[in-house]
This record gives sequence, C-alpha cells and structure tokens, in this order.
Amino acid sequence: MLNKEEVGKRIAFFRKEKGITQRELADFLHISYQAVSKWELGKSLPTVDILYEISGLLDVSVDMLLNENDWKNRSISYRSTGLDTRRLYDLKCEIKKLNSKDKSILYSDFADICMFQPDTSQMKEPVYSCVTCVPGSKEKLAKEYGYNKEICAAAAASAINYTLQHGMKPVVLKSMVICGNYNQEQLYLMAQSFKKICDENNISFAGMEIAAQPINFTSEEYSVNATVVGVADKEKLLTRSSVEKGDVLIGIKTEGIDGTNYPFIKIMLDRNPGLYHAKIDENNFFLDELMKANSAYTREITVLQENGYLRGAFRMSNSLMNDGIWRGIPKGLGACIDLSALPVLPLYQFLFEQGMIGENVFHYHFHMGISMVVAVKEKDCKDALKVISQFSECWRIGQVESNDGHEGRKVWGKGKISWKS
Repeated sequence: MLNKEEVGKRIAFFRKEKGITQRELADFLHISYQAVSKWELGKSLPTVDILYEISGLLDVSVDMLLNENDWKNRSISYRSTGLDTRRLYDLKCEIKKLNSKDKSILYSDFADICMFQPDTSQMKEPVYSCVTCVPGSKEKLAKEYGYNKEICAAAAASAINYTLQHGMKPVVLKSMVICGNYNQEQLYLMAQSFKKICDENNISFAGMEIAAQPINFTSEEYSVNATVVGVADKEKLLTRSSVEKGDVLIGIKTEGIDGTNYPFIKIMLDRNPGLYHAKIDENNFFLDELMKANSAYTREITVLQENGYLRGAFRMSNSLMNDGIWRGIPKGLGACIDLSALPVLPLYQFLFEQGMIGENVFHYHFHMGISMVVAVKEKDCKDALKVISQFSECWRIGQVESNDGHEGRKVWGKGKISWKS
C-alpha cells in the first residue's frame, strides 16, 4: 500500500528542486493549489493521470515518486547538469580521427598524456621547447559573433610563432577547448581549424581535448588554448646575439589583429557601436577583417634558416614599437623602424580614419599588420625578400643600428607613416 506521507514528501522535494511553487504546479495541472498542499502534507494522493503529468513537469519518473527503493537509490548524474556525456564522447571520438597518423605520434588519447618521438637523428644536441598560448581578449568578440575557427587558428599561430622565433622547429600541437554545453558542430569545426593550421605548417596534430564544464561555463561560453612542442639542434638556436649593426629588418604580413590589440578595439567599439556593422571598403566588413586568423610562419622561417639568411626573428604582439619585443639584441644596438616603409593595409587605414588615435602614437597601439620581423644581413636582403614572398607579403622596414642618442632604448622610429588621404 502506498504511503501517502512519503509520496507527498517526494512531490514536494522535486517541486522545490525545480524551483516551482505549489500554486505554479497547481496552475500547470489546472487544479487548486489546496490539492497540491494536501498531497505534500500526506492527506491525499494524486490520481494516476495526474501522477504522470507531475512526473513530466518535474522531470522525474513515476517510479521515483511512488517506489521507496527508487527513492533511496536516487543520485546526481552529469545529465543533471545538462551534460550529455555519451554524446560528448561520440564527438571526441570523431575529433580523434583528425589526429595525425604519422609515426612520431606514439599515443594521444583525449585528456591523457601525449607521447611522441620527433626525428632528431641528424641533431648533435637536441633541445626541446613547449609553449601554451590563448587568443587573448580577442576571444570574447569571437564568441559573441561566431568567429570560432578563426580564434582557434589565432591561438595556434601564436604558439607556433613563439616557437619559431627561437629557431625551434614546431613538431607537435595539442589543443583544448573548455566550455559549457557548447554547439557540437561548432566544436568539430574548431578541431578542424587546428588540424588545418597543423597541415599547413607540417606539424603533427595530437588532437583537441574538450573539457565540458556546464557548472563553470554557460552554453555559449568557451575558452581555447594551443600547446606546441618544438625541437632544434642546440647549435642552431636563435639567441639574437648574432644580430649585428647594419642587419636589415624585414616585416612579414599577417591578417587580423593580435589579441593584445583588442582592448583598444573594444574601446573604439564602445565609443562607436556602428563599427560592429561597418565596412572598410565596398566588399569587406570591419569585423571580418578584424577577426581573420593570424598567420604562422613555419615555411618562411624554415627556408630562411636552410639558406643561412636568418640572423634573428622577433614575434610582434601589440606593437612594433614595444621595447620588450626587441630584448636580446646585443647591448648598444636597437631596431630603427622606418615608419614611411610600413604598409598601410586597409584594416589599419580604417582604424586610423576613426580619429580616436593620433598619427604620432598610432603605431604604438598596433603592429600595422606585421606579426613577425626577421633580421638578415644587408647582402642577403634581396634573396631573403624573394624567399619570404613565395609564401607571404613582406617589406624591408628598418635596420639594426647603434642606440646612441636613444637613451638605451631597443626600438625607435624615423619618418612618418604614409596614410592615404
């Protein structure tokens, strides 16, 4: 025989868990709230039909309401958080198929360790590196407007370029997305984006782990990172100590902006919300240009090294004029940037035309579409430009000079940017 008091307690428990009042439950069932009160006080029982309605409204089985054994064995599952672990596992299995099949990857399984064995047989003294990068503040805009593939490529490119600037060869990339119950189709496309940049840069892709945390992230939120492992012969590392006075500086083009530039962009967007839907020319929207994936330069750096042209490499972040970027150049020397030689790309012309940043300081806020600068000897400059231009646009933008008269600074400018009228 059913215990009315116990059934009433269970109805009250699951009603409260759902955040529904007695009156709201009564309204859903088209009965008086006094009837609900009587059930929960153990004075009466709902009819069979109404029991099924209650179970549907409270997302609980009829057996859980009536059966003492089911009640005593109740528990909390991941599904209670809204996470379908079976569906997530199936997605991870599909993403795992994107992993590189080359022999250097010995093992890479979801969140477990990644084991790999790069070929160092031709190296006298191999040195290994590891760097993890995130897209920076730019990620917020990507989430809001759906530039998910681009932001993954940006994180990967940053990790690759940090590795390259030290003369290391990127060999393995492993990525991770932490999210709530994010769109599974989009997650798969994000994994494909990581795979694509690995293929373009001849890097082994060790997969993309998904850490689903619906308690910490909403269904629209995620966070991305990329880890790259590099290797190089110790004698071939770029220490920048080989950079000499008279070396030429060549800037290599990238798309979009660096994540560290985004705070300035956010202020501009706040001041002029119309920029969200503005065009920089007849064919291109501002946001599309802004969020384009950054470039990675494995091919450019590798060929320069193979030809013996490369003296130093410098990954640009927020600005060409950031002193910290040029640290490591020998004492007494610095980078003199010829501002008149910098390209005026459409995105930066558009930003300048907004009139929020003056021409004397604009280049202290942005890298002007150059995210890698290499140093080569004057005699190799023409050949180096030819090599790089096979893969990316590039420009001679300056020279290594004595920093006498520049108060010990590592970078300074001369001339003016040639803004279009």
